[in-house]
Amino acid sequence: MADLVTLTIDGKGISVPRGTTILHAAETAGIKIPHLCYCPGLKGTGACRICLVQIEKVKGLVVSCMRKVAPEMVVHTNTEEIREARRFVVELLLSRHSGLCLSCEKSGSCRLQQYAYELGIERPSFPVRDPGYPVDESNPFIVRNYNLCILCGRCIRVCRTQGSDILDFMKRGIETRVSTALDKPLQEAGCDFCGSCVGVCPTAALMEKNRRGKGREWEFTPLRSYCGYCGSACELYYNLKKDEIVRVTTEAPADYLCVRGRFGYGYLTSGARLTTPLVRRDGELVPAEWEEVLELTARRFRELRDKYGPRGVGGIVGALVSNEAAYAFQKFIRAALKSGNVDSGLRFSGLDLLRECDGVLGGPKGYASLEDIAAADVLLVIGDVWRRVPAVWGRIKRAADRGAKVVCLGLYAGRPTRVAQVWLRPVPGAEHLVLQQLAAAVLRQVGERRVRQRVAKFNAFKKELASAVAVPTGVGAEEIAKAAELWADRKAKGVVVLAVDGVTPETGRAALNLCLLTGRLKNALFLGHSLTNAQGIWRMGAVAETLPGLQTGPRVTARFARLWGATLPDIPGLTAKEMLAEDSPVRGLYVLGENPVASFPGCDRVAARLKKLEFLVVQDLFLTETAGMADVVLPLAATAETGGTCINVEGEVRQFREVLPAKTLAAWEVIGWLASKVRLDAGYGVLRQLKSEILTAAPGYGVKAGGTPRPAFLPVGDAVPEAGPDGSLRLVPLAARFGFYEGSWALHGGIRALCRFGGDCVGLAPEDAERLGLEEGTAVAVTTAYGRATAVVRIDSGLPPGVAAMPAFAAKTNTLLIPEAPNKPVAVEITKL
Repeated sequence: MADLVTLTIDGKGISVPRGTTILHAAETAGIKIPHLCYCPGLKGTGACRICLVQIEKVKGLVVSCMRKVAPEMVVHTNTEEIREARRFVVELLLSRHSGLCLSCEKSGSCRLQQYAYELGIERPSFPVRDPGYPVDESNPFIVRNYNLCILCGRCIRVCRTQGSDILDFMKRGIETRVSTALDKPLQEAGCDFCGSCVGVCPTAALMEKNRRGKGREWEFTPLRSYCGYCGSACELYYNLKKDEIVRVTTEAPADYLCVRGRFGYGYLTSGARLTTPLVRRDGELVPAEWEEVLELTARRFRELRDKYGPRGVGGIVGALVSNEAAYAFQKFIRAALKSGNVDSGLRFSGLDLLRECDGVLGGPKGYASLEDIAAADVLLVIGDVWRRVPAVWGRIKRAADRGAKVVCLGLYAGRPTRVAQVWLRPVPGAEHLVLQQLAAAVLRQVGERRVRQRVAKFNAFKKELASAVAVPTGVGAEEIAKAAELWADRKAKGVVVLAVDGVTPETGRAALNLCLLTGRLKNALFLGHSLTNAQGIWRMGAVAETLPGLQTGPRVTARFARLWGATLPDIPGLTAKEMLAEDSPVRGLYVLGENPVASFPGCDRVAARLKKLEFLVVQDLFLTETAGMADVVLPLAATAETGGTCINVEGEVRQFREVLPAKTLAAWEVIGWLASKVRLDAGYGVLRQLKSEILTAAPGYGVKAGGTPRPAFLPVGDAVPEAGPDGSLRLVPLAARFGFYEGSWALHGGIRALCRFGGDCVGLAPEDAERLGLEEGTAVAVTTAYGRATAVVRIDSGLPPGVAAMPAFAAKTNTLLIPEAPNKPVAVEITKL
């Protein structure tokens, strides 16, 4: 039990843990002490002097947000002397405040206004001087009006906490203000536009640009839900006024949301959203009625199934749809169409690695969480995970600030490398070999005996290490030794942080092996992912190899046949890769929430294959590249309209809330209606009924799943990166800043406005750009053995020579990649147009 301290505040006796501040102690007693600079979640500074209190037998007033409680302390929080001191401070602040409260967006929720009212300040005692700073509206999301700034420093501290660290106090005395270095605009200063500064600002100095003129804060209704962009699925609050999202906030002011979560909700209300079905007539997609479109779809799928057999039809689902939609989709393909050909775009984004790691760790209960990262003593950060799952970087920063040791493995000189004790920067494609060499060095320190006893397949693991040690990787033995010394400390809490969709399978397996080598089996591997429901899609059975609940085998198939009242096909069916192959038997395809023509590697070949289909149905939010090729286009409702669940990268089940009126039918309603027309009495058009069925079909649905860990070293392989001639380039897909805003959601949500060149850029190191005679913005042709694309040059000092980087989520990038290995670097030629 914590050591408690008993004290008295305003006549109330309370007991709180030792080390608690007076301000926090007062809050536990229901006593509110005014404060401006203090903010929950941020380190206190005691700068504003609003939270002054009196302590008996202590001379003068003290700052309650900094002073710790002591036994038998007697505190007064609201004497006339205290009020007079607070009044003096507030009047000084008002003397530098323009005071346009009548039209201020923050009126009614402004802390300065509130305290002026509570202290009875009708007009300031000091002359009011308007600072006269120009209002900065140069970026898409945040209005900066430093005429209303009270210099509390909250924005500076939260910017440091979240890891951007671009704000600070500038100048001195009465001219002091908050700014970026050299007064650069936020876009040029390195701002992530997480909006945390807006969330903590007590006045209207920092405001969301989109909310202006849309109402006072007491008119907003905050509805709790989760972000649908990346695998973190962060908690957020949609603030609504009359069915319009005015802004997005968090539970606590300093909680983190990335730019997509806080400002990227525009896709939900975009005028480009599909709301009615479309059917192709005379080569054009035209609106049609639901009944007509679903009758046509059911008839054509029946005809193709009867003509070509069950393998002649199939479905592909994206990893942004809910668990319920994914379950209904795979059930339709298997039970209604009698085909096992159901799979996901996750096939190209780390599905195999996810399954392998999940089996070794015993399910999500064995995964590391974001808080495990923040609490770690040693971190091994691999690749661009901090871009793919933005919440990761803030946790890395907090761990580093706390004294954790950080080892980075990757090509790009980004934020994690700035706090790293060791940076392992290999040649492109050698990451798994570096991890093997690191494992060999760690094994020498920890010894073989205990590892042999604890982890299966040790001999094969040791043999692979021996073959990898002598392979040149671009990383020196000294750096390997330093990293090994840090990771070999088994008493230290160690966490490997990677993005499953951002590394090769070999790199992921080698990372897991490093955890097993030091006995770190539980909560030591963070499996990040760019897609919201990567964990849920395959657990719902929407992949070729398994039925819901990761179940397979004849007995399982028979059980589901009884549950669904239908004869089921053999498992597995064709994968997405096999369905889209040149010699695929598939003639009719249903695509739900996925855009293969843009998001799959080798997308030009994908487009060519889709053109040969006899019937293509696409259901999506927008008329994507794939939808534009379809015979039937069905509108898709967003999770913010229909509800449903996902499973995030930590294995936690997230329940989306219905916050907006649906623009169209829910995915499971459409699929249920369609199934009934294919003569399957599915009965899964109602969410409650569907969830009940999933609970029966997939044990563990609705809770964080767990199983028995099976510690065994995974085979990594001995693939060696191809060495090109001097001056040659390797193309690497990176979720770097210049390519972070891809996809139809970001495009229609307004996020892409932050990226100067959108997805049409290729990043080069300054040395390579100079050698090739290229400047920033130069139009170039980018050619690999797999395709050709045009782009403009972006000179990026974070890249090493020999690397050409393109946005990991862009269609042009996917045109150039190896379909079988989308994260493997490929030789590339760049020529000026």
